[in-house]
Amino acid sequence: MSEVEKQQEIEDKNYHYRLKLEQLQDDQLEIRKERARIEFLQEEFFDLQQKEQALYNAVIANSEPDERAFYEVRGDESLHLAKKAQREFDEELILLQKEERFLFEKEEKVRTEQQTFLKMNGKEKTDGT
Repeated sequence: MSEVEKQQEIEDKNYHYRLKLEQLQDDQLEIRKERARIEFLQEEFFDLQQKEQALYNAVIANSEPDERAFYEVRGDESLHLAKKAQREFDEELILLQKEERFLFEKEEKVRTEQQTFLKMNGKEKTDGT
């Protein structure tokens, strides 16, 4: 193998490492965006839940005693569903955090492989290459 071919092979391999790193970073960015979206939805859901609870309280306060039990049951059901939804939000955030950590660890592994490859081939890592 000529020196030019060897150099081209090294550059090709390094290019593939950079592509892997970019893809991992893009994936991490998408996860951060999804986490932000879920956190926004949680805040919106919490606000709606507060408004709903205020409405239930107003309805219960202004209802006849024989109707009050009906509304209280509906309020309890709503609270149960809200807690279930919150758990689902929390579980989704946990999964996203795990995926983000996995991608970060994978990025570190690829970066280490790239540095090792470059050192073994006598090319120091400079300006991202």
